[in-house]
Amino acid sequence: ICYKEEDGEKNEQYCIVPVGADWTNREPLLGYPNALDKLEYVTPENGVLDLMIRAKQNFENEEETTKPYFLILDEMNLSHVERYFADFLSTMESGDTIPLHKILPEPTKDLITIPQTLKLPKNLFIIGTVNIDETTYMFSPKVLDRANTIEFRITEDDLKDFIASDIKLDMKLLKAQGANMS
Repeated sequence: ICYKEEDGEKNEQYCIVPVGADWTNREPLLGYPNALDKLEYVTPENGVLDLMIRAKQNFENEEETTKPYFLILDEMNLSHVERYFADFLSTMESGDTIPLHKILPEPTKDLITIPQTLKLPKNLFIIGTVNIDETTYMFSPKVLDRANTIEFRITEDDLKDFIASDIKLDMKLLKAQGANMS
């Protein structure tokens, strides 16, 4: 879910992406050069690359306040994280850029909006959710070394109490909270 309308206003600062069990490479997150049209780069429909480019543009724009951007990968361990997330892990460690393509714009064509390389901007936060059971993959030490983990453990009684409570979830209470952390 990207660009969710909230109170009539688009929120272009986050993207929630369900990780597929069939993700075996980076294409679901970063897209790929079109093999049939050497001047085209196919972007993923889930909006991940667009979010990353918006975050980078916001970070580099000195006239605009830097805002936090959030990429939320839901159920990260349905596929081997090291396969589809390898470019991210590498650039987190090295600080290098992620190579995307080698397409050179022709003078008659519009400028390419997808950069040839992309560095993870400091205002982009990547959050992943994980549920661990016998149907999922475990994270390797390489992944865990680059992560901050928060583990939630609740008892069955805690869950029953929460479901039975009359407390309404109010997401508006979270709006703009943590903005000073970016």
